[in-house]
Amino acid sequence: AFSAQAANLRSVGKTEDAAITSGTGYLKGIIVHTDGTNAVTFDVYDNASAASGSKLFSTLTVTTSSTDRVRTISFGDNECLYVNGIYVNITTAGTVTYDVYFESK
Repeated sequence: AFSAQAANLRSVGKTEDAAITSGTGYLKGIIVHTDGTNAVTFDVYDNASAASGSKLFSTLTVTTSSTDRVRTISFGDNECLYVNGIYVNITTAGTVTYDVYFESK
């Protein structure tokens, strides 16, 4: 299970595409808060400033409903190494807020 305490850094309350950090480290987890109606697609890149280069994991689509609006994406003991940084690219027809937890090296 994902623990926010396991990460030493975080970027919370993001609502659109965002450069999260630069440098090297481990992506620990992402918490997604949907609008309860629209699915959200995430592409997360090993890049400090753009949605390009190597993806940190395959495209992920978070489905939602009015009673199931929060999803946690956890890497647990499976470390997700980034070398250049973290850039999150989201696609949704609605609104979303997300929090990214990571550990810099």
